[in-house]
Amino acid sequence: MTTWYFTIRLPTCPDRSSAMPLVSLQLPEPKTIVFEQWQIPNWVQRFNVSHLFDWTWHKNGDFKRCRASIVQSSQSSACKAASAIVVNDVIDYFHSHPNEGCIVDNVARLPNLIPHPLPRARSLTDTCSSLHIDHKWVICSKSQSELDKWLPATKRFVTIAVFNAFIDTGHCHSEVPGTVFTDLATFHFQRWTNKRCSNDPISNIPQIKNEYRHIELIDSIGNYLPAPGHFAPQQLPRLLRLLATVPTTAKVLVAKGGVADPLIDVLVERGIVTRDRIVQFDKDIRPNHFANIVYRSDSWPYLRDKDNSHYIHDRTDMQLVHRVMATDKLAATDKKDCIILIKRRDGDARSIIEHLDLIAFMSSALNKSKMSSDLRIEIFEARGHIRDHIALFRRARIIVGPHGAGMMNILWSSPETHVVEIGYTTGMTFPEMYAEMSLHLEHHYWICKGHGDYSAPINVDMDDFMYIFNQIMHEIEIEKARS
Repeated sequence: MTTWYFTIRLPTCPDRSSAMPLVSLQLPEPKTIVFEQWQIPNWVQRFNVSHLFDWTWHKNGDFKRCRASIVQSSQSSACKAASAIVVNDVIDYFHSHPNEGCIVDNVARLPNLIPHPLPRARSLTDTCSSLHIDHKWVICSKSQSELDKWLPATKRFVTIAVFNAFIDTGHCHSEVPGTVFTDLATFHFQRWTNKRCSNDPISNIPQIKNEYRHIELIDSIGNYLPAPGHFAPQQLPRLLRLLATVPTTAKVLVAKGGVADPLIDVLVERGIVTRDRIVQFDKDIRPNHFANIVYRSDSWPYLRDKDNSHYIHDRTDMQLVHRVMATDKLAATDKKDCIILIKRRDGDARSIIEHLDLIAFMSSALNKSKMSSDLRIEIFEARGHIRDHIALFRRARIIVGPHGAGMMNILWSSPETHVVEIGYTTGMTFPEMYAEMSLHLEHHYWICKGHGDYSAPINVDMDDFMYIFNQIMHEIEIEKARS
């Protein structure tokens, strides 16, 4: 039997040097872009987050220049870019290539608290060693005086506008789409995946269907798309930065499904974006999108050291998400009166085998305390809409749970909340993400020992947990006596 192999060769993209000169950007007739006097969005002021942006292109005049004059693309068929380059330093690139795009916002990250807070535990050294994270977590391996430069190792947040650009559907990693590219350059702000192709140029220029062509498009998609544990802490901050600084004429490309849909509901309800702007990215269809201006935001500078490259869960991002999503004044009947125990479905990965024992102990400890009339235990099983989850976790005084997507809800809890995360010992290394998030939200973050595999039910070290919970209750009682 003879097997034939065919290779489809794309034609080389035409030389951009022969492209059309700068022209005024127009929508198809009869609509045109109207340049109105720009003002900070109302929600930015309402939620008190204006200090988290620099408003760069509004201050230097690039707002009108970048939107009014671009090199109009005439490319309508698929081709191969002959000399596409990789851009990591977008600030330098757009300074030297103003005809390809511009910097929308360039703002320094919030400084971390000094000294940088540490997780709490019965014994932090022993707990880190027991959970095999003593050499994996920066918090366990670096001195407290060093943590500020590691969590994160980036210095700024940069938002860009790229002319005549495409949005990658996951060429290097199917769960990490969103890279912006043109026939001249591929823009990698950060690595986002440890695969070898993570910093490669994208040279195959796709043909775009008319329904996926846009004038202005916000690109917010990224790591693990609508996955509950990743969308809120990793994509939602990017989306909020873009919605704050980009014109309301831009459509908004967001992940579809999972936790993404209900969180978009909340953004619409809170007046942050209108439903008619939303363009959902379907990970099953994965269409290529193109826009005359694509907007993207990420942390800066690009970090090449994969072992010490903390560029997510930054204090700035965590504060931005919390303020925008969970800082309305509580109703008169609401207060921080909940002890929330996060329950994963029985038999699922990292479900707590001693779940009933935890409830029994917490109930007994609460009844014996001076707080029995002030606190109540709530079991959280992720039922209902995300707006209900936000309302519940805003009332949290103590949160207890195993590592998993349910811990994402600490984003909605106020400073001084006690967060107890139960670890495990085998399989994928116990991730540091919720520790980083919690500490940057100014919680009291505790690590409790657990035993078992990442992909199976786990046991909690009850002695360790009882010590931690008793200590928390004691501290809350002292706070009450002082108030």
